[in-house]
Amino acid sequence: MTDYFTCSAVRDLVEPIAAGDVAVETVVREHLETCPRCAAALASARRIEMLLAERPAATAPARFTPAVMARIRRERWRTEQHVDRIFNLAIAAAIVLVTGGIVALFNVNGLLGAAAVAWQLMTAATKEGVSTAAPRLGTYIAAAAFMASALAMWWWAERRLSL
Repeated sequence: MTDYFTCSAVRDLVEPIAAGDVAVETVVREHLETCPRCAAALASARRIEMLLAERPAATAPARFTPAVMARIRRERWRTEQHVDRIFNLAIAAAIVLVTGGIVALFNVNGLLGAAAVAWQLMTAATKEGVSTAAPRLGTYIAAAAFMASALAMWWWAERRLSL
């Protein structure tokens, strides 16, 4: 298991080492000296880097940079528009809530009556919901148990795959 992890870690470093982006640490050097597969991968990556260095670098078309910058500006502008819309909606909602609060303060009796009616409707709906759901309580418990077992199996499988 340790050799696999070490090979995997070294394979992740082969390209940066071949490009000269990463210094070779002692542990990595020792592994490369003892593992023929990793040493061959590094030699292959170094050959590819050498071939790439011999070829001239491609130049970007003349309109590439302005086109990319225009696209970035356009995306940033769209994002700012989206944020502005959300902000404006939040301000409008706050104004409606404040206005409603002020109106409610001047009409306390109407507000209390509306709250009482809402409470009665909520109580009636709750009683009806409980009486309807009570015969199906076993079904809900079984569904919750199936859901919990499915989540447990998923967690176990993900954990096993990450090892």
